[in-house]
Amino acid sequence: MREIHGKQVCETIEEVLDPSGCAVVVIDLQNDFIRPDGSVAGAGADMRGMDGILDRCASFIAGARAVGVPIVHIQTITLRDGRSDSPSWLRAKGGIVGADFTLEGTDGAEICAEVAPLPGETVVVKHRSSAFRQTDLDLVLRAAGVRTVVVIGVQTPGCVEATYRDAAYHDYYNVLIEDCVAAYDQAQHEASLLVQRGRHDVCTAGAALSIWRQAAGRAAGPPGVTAPAAV
Repeated sequence: MREIHGKQVCETIEEVLDPSGCAVVVIDLQNDFIRPDGSVAGAGADMRGMDGILDRCASFIAGARAVGVPIVHIQTITLRDGRSDSPSWLRAKGGIVGADFTLEGTDGAEICAEVAPLPGETVVVKHRSSAFRQTDLDLVLRAAGVRTVVVIGVQTPGCVEATYRDAAYHDYYNVLIEDCVAAYDQAQHEASLLVQRGRHDVCTAGAALSIWRQAAGRAAGPPGVTAPAAV
């Protein structure tokens, strides 16, 4: 840490990723966005970028859970009959994959089974790209004492980047896990990562998990040492 204007500021990625202040925010890992029979694939999107993303994210989530880092799941829901869509949002959605994805009450809107929330884990519903936009995500994170938002999911240049940037604008440290994000367009995926590496913290799943596991080991103390009994 270093002091700037009387405030303690993280200097290293290890400080930023102190597990006591982290939460993993999982963006839009839903059937319509990932599955080959989902509405995005049905609209003609190139799904090759989704290969392996569920396995990588599931492994990272499991590692985070094992060291006590909370998981917050983000779920995009489109209300029926256009009730959540403005004209500009319809244009933006239609230009990507068509307007009718993740409709409320459909299987396509459900979070993929491989990364499904466990009992007690928070699910935040959103209707726009950023998971902070008119949702209770900020409230949930602050109530849990979160200082660092760790982002995984899809798509890299869309909802992932929007949420990742917005986390910084809400005064969180932010870390993008580069091998746990994906996009339908690989060029856009790489361009987004290039921009984010120049502005914020980006690291691999392995690096983040290593930091968390080492911190958990230090907190546990040396082998064979136990806490004194309560009196």
